[in-house]
Amino acid sequence: MNGDNIHDFIEDTILGTFLQLARVNVVTGKYEYFKQDPELKNDFKDIDDIYDYMKKLASEEYVYPEFREEYLRFSDPEYVCKRAFGGEKMIVYRYKRKTSAGGRWVTFCIIIPKGCSPEKPWAVFGLRDSDTDTTALADAMSALSNIYHKILKIDLTRDTFDIVKADDDELPDSSITRITEWLSLFAEEGNVHEEDINVYREFIETEHIKEHFRSKKTRLSCRYRRKSAGGGFRWAQMDLIPNMDYSNDNIVLMLFVKDVHEEHMAELRHRQELVDNYNRDALTLLYNRHKFNEDIEAIKRTAPSCVTCLYMDVNGLHELNNHLGHQKGDDMLCCVADTLKKYFPDDRSYRIGGDEFVTLSTSLSHDAVERVIERMKDSLAKNSYDISAGIESGSGTNIYNIIGAAELAMRKDKESYYKNGLHDRRRRGMNEELEQLLTEKRDAEYFLRLIATRYAGVYFVDIEKDSLRYIYIPEYFKKLLQRTSFSFSAAMSVYAENYVRKDYYEQFKEVTDLKTLPERLNAGNAICLDYIKVDGTDMELKILKMNKSAEGKYETIWIFTGGDGSDDI
Repeated sequence: MNGDNIHDFIEDTILGTFLQLARVNVVTGKYEYFKQDPELKNDFKDIDDIYDYMKKLASEEYVYPEFREEYLRFSDPEYVCKRAFGGEKMIVYRYKRKTSAGGRWVTFCIIIPKGCSPEKPWAVFGLRDSDTDTTALADAMSALSNIYHKILKIDLTRDTFDIVKADDDELPDSSITRITEWLSLFAEEGNVHEEDINVYREFIETEHIKEHFRSKKTRLSCRYRRKSAGGGFRWAQMDLIPNMDYSNDNIVLMLFVKDVHEEHMAELRHRQELVDNYNRDALTLLYNRHKFNEDIEAIKRTAPSCVTCLYMDVNGLHELNNHLGHQKGDDMLCCVADTLKKYFPDDRSYRIGGDEFVTLSTSLSHDAVERVIERMKDSLAKNSYDISAGIESGSGTNIYNIIGAAELAMRKDKESYYKNGLHDRRRRGMNEELEQLLTEKRDAEYFLRLIATRYAGVYFVDIEKDSLRYIYIPEYFKKLLQRTSFSFSAAMSVYAENYVRKDYYEQFKEVTDLKTLPERLNAGNAICLDYIKVDGTDMELKILKMNKSAEGKYETIWIFTGGDGSDDI
């Protein structure tokens, strides 16, 4: 290959790949071009210091704003010299540059020859278009930089780092060149919350990281609270993942740090809600028996000098349910619970059974609780509700004896309630309330709801729409409806196949056929069927016709009787 051919070869293969190439004295900034970018040639021809040249590029907005700060690090001779004389062979930085044709990704590199030193401070500064793969990676990293406020490429084998992206408050002092020093100093300067210091230090410990990636190649993460620009602490997450050139002998990782404060706080709130829901009674929202058992164990361990236990039972819940329906009973329980919260706001109250409540207080004496109970009873009486109560106080070490004594006192109070005829007067009052509801409202659905528990199932069925609204339904039939997308006919088919004895199956299917039911109902007042279930239970089904409504609905009433209603339809 002759001299001309060699020159052409160099021109094509080396200079041709660069937009700009210059020999630079990294100490003085003096430079001479091998090749100059034609687009910049006229605008910057009078600048003879490479560092001033780079600052001019940034000030003239040739560098996109999000990359300007990191780019300007390479206009600092002290920073460049430290890296050039530190044994690195090449320094690379990718950024997005503005051109006449629009923005494009470019790769800025400093090629450092062997033996570069303060005595021989020459290096090569180059600028070239990024290749397709690099551009795609740069776009991805740019997108990531909107999520992460710190992105580093770290080399634990050599204890070095390259900054891909870092916020102002994350940048280390220019004298710091070791990643272990930077990460440790970050905590020592008070940037990590004192409660998270140990977790943070354990995470950044080099041997811990090496051991993790020797055994696994999965992401390693840590959450901690870091000081924000405003002075407070916010939750952050640090992630480490192996770089593409990672090996056990070349431990090169990518380090990402992002703010996860809102996400983490929402997660903590959700966890607390789950714990709280687990500890709460679904109806009254008081604490439940599980939480009660936990708390009395805690009281026994901590042994407060005085604990007062209030043990209560709601009088007349069973009669209220039977006379006026379970909704009325639920209303009473909720009223009692709300009254407990009102009169014992600083103490823990529990619903430990159907109509039994307990309040544990470490701040109120026996006499004080007695006075509060009297006010509570007066308040509940305004709603015609009544409670039986027992109170006992003592040392927390005897918490189980205290609760037992309070329960015994409540039982005696309840005996007085029945002995004094208060129970019968309450029942008469409920009978009068029921009669008034039925005579004034004449509400058939309400009446059926009250007597529904005597039946195995009571339904209003719209034949044309194959849908239903139920007055009373056992739990297992609800599940059948859910499985059949709330198609009544489909649910009845499943019921017939699984619950009706074989010798009654065909007759049951014929009677419950919705297609022929209107014609059969029009021929008579009601359809009745006696059948036996597979478990031997005698059942009766009665289907009654209702008038066709103005909306065109053809509703029927289906009443199932038999058994005790607990596992029937």
